[in-house]
Amino acid sequence: MRHTKIEMTTQRLVKNPNTKTTYLAEEVKTEIINKTQYKNITSEDTLKWFRRLGGNEYADRGYFYCGYLIYKLISTSPDRQNKTIRQFKFIEDKRFK
Repeated sequence: MRHTKIEMTTQRLVKNPNTKTTYLAEEVKTEIINKTQYKNITSEDTLKWFRRLGGNEYADRGYFYCGYLIYKLISTSPDRQNKTIRQFKFIEDKRFK
C-alpha cells in the first residue's frame, strides 16, 4: 500500500417512514483519503467501539494487490434510523515505481 490512493465513497441513508426495512438515499460524497485515515476508519478498535454504542458495523473484506483489506463498511445507528455505507477503491499510483 506504499503508493496507493484510496477513494472513499460515502453514502448516507435515512429509513423510509412508510416501510420497515428500506432506506432512502440522502447524500453521496466521494473523497480521496490517505492510509492513516483508512486505518482509523477500518481498525478493529473503531468497529468494536461503535458496536458497544449499540450500532451495527458490517465489514466486507477482499484480496487486492496491496493485501486483504476492507472494501465496504456498512454502519447502522443504534436507533436504526440512519445507515452509512463507505466503499473504498484502491488506486495504484504507477508514477512512483
